[in-house]
Amino acid sequence: MDRTADADVVDLGRAIAPWGKELLIQTVRYQSGMRLARLRIREGRRFTVLDLDIATATWLREALGGALSEPGPHQAAT
Repeated sequence: MDRTADADVVDLGRAIAPWGKELLIQTVRYQSGMRLARLRIREGRRFTVLDLDIATATWLREALGGALSEPGPHQAAT
């Protein structure tokens, strides 16, 4: 667990994505009680950090699942 300002940060999982990107999922719990999911995307020396509330994280999960569930214009049907 890491302490960042007034929050506890816990790493939940890490994955290597296509084209050399590294993904890290964290839970961020602030002293106020607010909890967020943090998605850190690393591309070489560049980082993108997204803090997501439950509504946004749920939307993202559903959108990503839907994006890959049916063949799109660049996917072959199986």
